[in-house]
Amino acid sequence: MRIFTLLFLLVSPILVLAQDQEAPYLKNPTLPNFSILQEDSTSWFTNRDLRPGVPVIIMLFSPDCDHCREQTEMFTKNISKLRNIEIVMSTFQPVYKIRNFCREFDLHKYQNFHIGRDVKYFFGPFYRIKFAPLLALYDKNRNLITVFEGDTKVDKILEALK
Repeated sequence: MRIFTLLFLLVSPILVLAQDQEAPYLKNPTLPNFSILQEDSTSWFTNRDLRPGVPVIIMLFSPDCDHCREQTEMFTKNISKLRNIEIVMSTFQPVYKIRNFCREFDLHKYQNFHIGRDVKYFFGPFYRIKFAPLLALYDKNRNLITVFEGDTKVDKILEALK
């Protein structure tokens, strides 16, 4: 029993320090370089493909997540308010699920939606995602404004982007 206690006392400060480290997106609060595999399974969408001079929303989601589906529905119902915002939706799920999700929400008709698979598993650790969807909002200069976890009303997002 003493060995377990001693081991716990030695390891616990390390665990606390590891959890207190600042998330990468806070250390460098500008839009990161990224690439996601698009639903066609052959082409990539990167940060360099975004329209310059417009705000960006990075949305980490899962096609099977009810809150993610609700967020996507809120976005499509309010598309007139979101036309001048680039929306990058990234998941680690397989491409066929992305394809079905895009078809279900008819996302192809929106030129500001960019959906793909995070093949390199970059975004999850970068934002230290705990809840889906995660929305990272960047201004037109690609500087971080804020991060929301869980579905978020469009009006709250637009207020933050002002």
